[in-house]
Parts: sequence; structure tokens; C-alpha cells
Amino acid sequence: MTLPRFVWLLAACWIAICIAVFLVIDAASTRSWLYLVAIALGPPVALVRLWPQMPQQTADDVIHGRGARS
Repeated sequence: MTLPRFVWLLAACWIAICIAVFLVIDAASTRSWLYLVAIALGPPVALVRLWPQMPQQTADDVIHGRGARS
């Protein structure tokens, strides 16, 4: 599994867990929906933005066959 895919999978799992807890506690008010959005989307957005990215290949790397990704 590639690293970017792992980050997105981790974020999706977090959102699914938050939604499941929200449904289990049977919260239905507008304030509860706002809490759900903040708690479900806040940490994954921070995770995706702060996770270190792999360096991009340059045209020179491609031409000379360096830094091949698997």
C-alpha cells in the first residue's frame, strides 16, 4: 500500500468511526451535526495537510532512470 493511499484510508476510517458514534448516541440536533462535522473532518484535514509528502520526480530523474517508484 502506498503512503498517500494509507493516509487517505486512515482519514476515511476516522470519519466512519465518528459517524458510527454519532449514530449510536442518536444525536439529531443542529448543534450535534456541527460537532460531528468539526470532529469528523478536523483531524483528517490536519493529517492530510501535515503528513510529509514524498518528493516529486523531476524530468531529469525520469530521463536518466533515477528515483523509480514502485
